[in-house]
Formats: sequence, structure tokens, C-alpha cells
Amino acid sequence: MVGKCSRRSLLAIGTTGVTGVIAGCSGIGTTDEPADDDSTEANQAEAGTDDEDIGAVGKASYRTTKPAVRQEPPTEVYVAEERRDDPLPTNNWWGSLVWEGHLLESDASLWSHPLVSSTGPQGFVIGGQGEWEVGSGPAGPNFATRPIELAATVGFDGATFDESVVTDWTDWSVSFAMESSNGRIDATLVRGSPYAYLRVDGDPVTVAFDQADADPSVWVDDGSTIGLSVGDTHYGLYAPSEAEWSFDGDGTFSSSLGDGEYLTVALLPEAGEEVLETFGAYAHAHVVDTRLDWEYDESTSEVHTTYHFETEAMEGDASGTITGMFPHQHEYTDEQPLGYTFDSPRGTMETIETSSYRVTHTYHGILPHLPDVGGYDRDRLASYLSEATNGQIIRPGQEGDGEGAYWTGKNFNRASDLVGIAQHLGDEERAQQILDTMRERLEDWFQATDDDGQLAQSRVFYYNELWGTLIAYPALHGAPEFLNDHHFHYGYYLRGAAEIARNDPDWAAESEWGGMVELLIRDFANPDRDDDTFPFLRTFDPYSGHSWAGGASGGAFGNNQESSSEAINAYAAIIQWGEYTDDEELRDLGVFLYTREVNAAREYWFDEDGDSLPVLDEWQFDQTTMVWDSGVAYTTWWTDHPEPVHGINWLPLGGHSLYLGLDDAYADANYGTVEDAVDGTFSYWEDLLWKYRALSDPDDAMGQFDADGDAYDPEFGDSRAHTYHWLATFRRVGSPDPTITADAPLAVVFGDDERTYAAYNPDDEETIVSFSDGTTIVVGPGELATAQG
Repeated sequence: MVGKCSRRSLLAIGTTGVTGVIAGCSGIGTTDEPADDDSTEANQAEAGTDDEDIGAVGKASYRTTKPAVRQEPPTEVYVAEERRDDPLPTNNWWGSLVWEGHLLESDASLWSHPLVSSTGPQGFVIGGQGEWEVGSGPAGPNFATRPIELAATVGFDGATFDESVVTDWTDWSVSFAMESSNGRIDATLVRGSPYAYLRVDGDPVTVAFDQADADPSVWVDDGSTIGLSVGDTHYGLYAPSEAEWSFDGDGTFSSSLGDGEYLTVALLPEAGEEVLETFGAYAHAHVVDTRLDWEYDESTSEVHTTYHFETEAMEGDASGTITGMFPHQHEYTDEQPLGYTFDSPRGTMETIETSSYRVTHTYHGILPHLPDVGGYDRDRLASYLSEATNGQIIRPGQEGDGEGAYWTGKNFNRASDLVGIAQHLGDEERAQQILDTMRERLEDWFQATDDDGQLAQSRVFYYNELWGTLIAYPALHGAPEFLNDHHFHYGYYLRGAAEIARNDPDWAAESEWGGMVELLIRDFANPDRDDDTFPFLRTFDPYSGHSWAGGASGGAFGNNQESSSEAINAYAAIIQWGEYTDDEELRDLGVFLYTREVNAAREYWFDEDGDSLPVLDEWQFDQTTMVWDSGVAYTTWWTDHPEPVHGINWLPLGGHSLYLGLDDAYADANYGTVEDAVDGTFSYWEDLLWKYRALSDPDDAMGQFDADGDAYDPEFGDSRAHTYHWLATFRRVGSPDPTITADAPLAVVFGDDERTYAAYNPDDEETIVSFSDGTTIVVGPGELATAQG
């Protein structure tokens, strides 16, 4: 049973009915509309302020009570009492368990990979994945998915389960309980694992293959272990060694489990006694904890990620486990593969026997802005800067409530880039004007009261204690009620705050406004597992190596993320904030998240090495716009136009985006795909197309800009000034060089035969930056220096 929440004093738990609401899905939970209590009485109740309504951090504050007319996530959740006081994880592969009592009733699935499972009134339902299919999906056409092939229900004969309740979680595992009058089942699923670990209190337990079209075919039966196939999918049933299975001949296996109360069901990569024995060696070593550690080696510019598994031997002395590794793992490790593989929507999963393994990725560096290497007409650039700043530097957005968090954030991105351009031009007065405007708007959002001293209804953050999250009001795309897209939205705020901190470190002090900025970081990227305020790494999936945008974790197709580039923008902003505030822990967190997200974007969204996206006649795209647990999609939530279909995974283009040009041959081909699709005539986000083109052919990009540069409408988060400066810079320095790294996080190398070395020094003393080819450059305090070589 699910009881009341002790620390948070919330209501008893029940159903939410929100499964299937996805991040950014147009028309479903996408706006922060007034709640049912939007009334005169509700607004009058907001008139006063009490200390209990406000949380203070330095000079900033946030609401601890929800504005009466705003939405928030459910006050009812499916979480056991012992974990109710902990911040609730969201934006992951299993979060729908928190939102729903029985997943099958709303077509929700748990894509732990290679397993797919669900919960229902008859018990725990388990299965695998089918072959690629292409059709329409939640966002529209061009959706390639590996369909769910549920096979068996684990339960008790004739039992009905009331609900499933989450009882525990670790970095990439979840445990949940299902209780009936006949007994209880506790299940643990681990991302990447072929095993479903079950603790059983009831007799006998049944495994009924009642979900599949085909009958099970048994190829091994040695009493306690069954090897069987359902069509082309293979399973192992592992009971305690002294137990026996009985089969009714009609698809149902049952066992009293002897003196044990445990059971493991494994998805096997193939049929046969050898594979059944190999996977059986670890079947009773239940994974009870998973833990991710990361290390940024500044001297080598490498990020080391270590995956730890803690197991408990239910019988025997086996330790460790068999786990699957996605391409972003097995391509970057020295671990020896076991020789068995699984197909997945991310490509081939290799398996290994392990209790801990490490992968290493290269960090290629970022810059606060592109360097000032000339190549542009100063008067022309100055006129574009004037155009961008003589009107509203912070202006309303173009959708729904344009004052909302997403559109406000995009303003911070545009303004931050303009600061660097103004400083390149020596226009300190204009740079200060932009910084002052950003500071004023951020401080407005960072206060719980309005100008009259009343609790703010808009442009305010509210801390929801049950879920452990900061919610911005107003916001779009399901961010308040489903906790979608927080890293997208708050990453833009962090970008603006970091630019202020670069120029005014005092503003960023914890006793000033920096404490509030770091609360935003902790909301979407909290590195502290022991923090009782926010969950660990909310939006980043430790095992998948990238973020998820959907707070409620989606429905039958699992979770999804559209704009990998906006996630990367958020993590790059953490790097900058950490550097400008001298916080090495946050900087290293940012480098880890940025490096992993970049690697995932190149591996899964762009598939630069050609081993992840489906190979089908019906799928002829060189990238995906959306990555799903179950597949990939080539469309956006709002349009099928080719320019935003590609551009949503490029924007915002800035000093953190240089990874897009590390493979300039791919960038050339990807650009060509869009150009061919629109017959060479761009009409939607033209500036993004030109800036992306500059990564492979800057002369062509500048030629297009010169032909149309004064006529197009800049993308909302961009400006004509930034586009012109970007194109001129790449025409001078060439594409980023993927072969050379630096021993500083804010350093990059451009070019091939003739290289340009660039590095930014945030410190107040001169420093020397060393590059992996032996080049060194001296960088003065607060300087973005360049050298030729």
C-alpha cells in the first residue's frame, strides 16, 4: 500500500493518468495554463507573504508555495514510504512507475534494454524487442521503432495485483513491489542488463507465456532451470537450485522455489545449453546497487567514466554480473566482450562479465565566444550589433506565453553572444548595457516577490518539495506539470548567468546571486546523491550516456529527447559557470556531462560512424531528430520542414558548438541533405543553416549570407551580428581540429595545415595553456588569446 508522505505532508497516493504525455508534444500538456483554482478567491489568497512561503539563498529567493493559478506535477505518486522523503527521480527510463499504478493500463513500458517490461493487474510482464519497423509515431511520420514483444506474466495463479510501487533506485536500476492477496513480488531492473531479478513471497509463482502469439518451445529443462524460445526470442528461467519447474503444457510454468524466495528471468541472445549456462552463472547474483563515477583528466583532456555493480549472491558465491554495453560504451573501453550480443535501438549491445568497467572519451574543449581573428568589416559588424541592441534586448517570445522560461532563456543566449562581439569591437559601453539588462531580468526571476512585496505569480521559481524540483512560471512544453525540458530551459538561464559571472565575479558569489544559479544547476544536474533537495543527475541517464527530455518518461515508446544541442548547451554552461566561479567540482561535472552528451549526439543523433541508425529501405536519413527509448524519429514536435528537422539539433550555435565540425565531411553531407530537400532555397532558420555550413565550407556560407544577410529574420535566440561574426571567423580559421586537445577546459584548435590555437583564461593571473601537439600559448587574465601554428 502507498501511504502518506511524512516530510512533505502530502496526500495519499493514487493514479495520475498522464502516461503518454511527452516532452514538447504540441497540444498535450504543453502550456502552463491556469489551474482549476484560477479564481478571485485564489488570487486573494496570494495577497500576503509569510516566511514559510519563501526560500532564501543569498539575495535571491524562490517560492515554497505554488502560485494558485499555476500547474505542478501530481501530489500523488507510487513510491513506497521508505523512499518518499527522497527527491523523486524523473526524466529517466523507469519514471512512469512513479506516475502510474499499472503501466499496461496506459500502454506504458519500461525499456531497460535489452529487456522490455511492464506491470499490470495480473503481475509483472516481461519481453523483448522486435525488428525495426517504420511508420508514424507520437510526433508524426518517419518514426523507426523496434516494437515491444511482451511474452510472459510473472504472478500467482488467479491473483490480482492492486498496483506497483517503487521501493528503491540506484544510478541506473529501479526496484518496485507488486502485492496481491496471494502474495508479493519485488522486481529489480537494471539498465543494460538481460536479467529481471525477482523476490517472491507467495507459493507457487507462475510464469505464464500469455502475452505472445507463439507458444513457448522448451529446449532445456534440468529442473530448476528452463531454456525456452518464443518465436525468435529466447529466455532463461532460473529458480533456486533445489527448486523445480512444472509446465502445464499450455504456456504456464510454476514453481514453489524450494527453500528460496527468489527467481531470475533472463533474456538470452540465442538458444542453446552453453548460453543458458553462461548467463545462469550470474543469474542468482542479484544486482543491488549501481554507481557511476567520473573523472576529468585536465592534462590529457580525457573523461573517464566508471560503472560499478554491487551484487548479492542469493546462492553460491558468484559476484559480478553480465551486462550489455551500448556503442558509446563498448567502443571506448578495453573490456573484452563476452561474444554474445543483443540488437537495440542504439545499435549492437556487446556483453561483458564485470563488476566494474571504465570508458574513456576525449573532451575537445569549448570557448566562451569565438575568438577575434578579424576577417570581418568592423563597420558592418557594428551596425549589426546596434540593430540587435537598440530595440529590446530581452523581448517576448513567439509562442504561447512569450514571457515564459524557454523564450526568456533564448534571450539570454542571444544577449550573451552579443557581449563578446561588443568587446571584440571595443564597445565596452554597449557590452555593459547588455550585461545590465540580463542582470536585471535574471534578478527579477530570482525573487519570490514582485515590486509590491507580494508573492510573485509570474517570472518566479517555485520549489516543489515532493518531487524535489524548481519549477519556473510561466513555462511551456509541460515543464511545470510533467517536469519536461528543465535542462533546456535552465541551461539558457545558466548561460546568461555565466556570462555575467565572467564579467562580474562578485555578482556570482553565493551570498549575492550565485546561490540561486547553483540551485538551477542542482535541479537538472545535481552531482550529489546525498542531497535531500534534488535528485541525482535528473535529466542525464548515466547508462545511456545522454539526457532525456520527458519528465514523466513517456508511454509505450519510452522516453525521448529532441534537441541534443540544447542539452549540450546546458552542460557547456555548467563548465563556464564552474570556471568563472572557481568551482572545480562543478566545472568537472560540466565537462563530464558535456563530453558524454556530445559523444551521444555524434553517435546516436548524427550516427557519424554509421552503426546506430536503422539500415532500412524505408529509412534513408543521415540523422535522427529525436532519440526514443524504442527508436528514432525524423521530424519535430511542431513541423516536418527539413530545416528545423535538422536545425533543432544544432541550436544554439556558439563557442560550445564546435563539436558539430569535428567531422567536417559529415557536416558537409548533412548540410547537403537539407539543401537538397529544399532545392537550395532556405526559408526557415536560414542563419542556422549558414552557420552550420561554415563548419565545412565557410566561403559558401558567407556568400549566401552576403546575398541575403540583410533580409532574413534571425532565429529568436540568435542575431545578425553573431551570424556575421561566426561566418567571418570560420572563413579565417577553418573547422575545429579533432586531433589536438589542450590542458585547459576553455581551449580549442582550428584548421588543418595552418592551425589557430585559441584559449580563454578566466583567472586574474597570466597562465600558459599547453596543447597535445606541443604548442603552448601565454594567455593573460580575462583574455581570449590566439596563436598561429
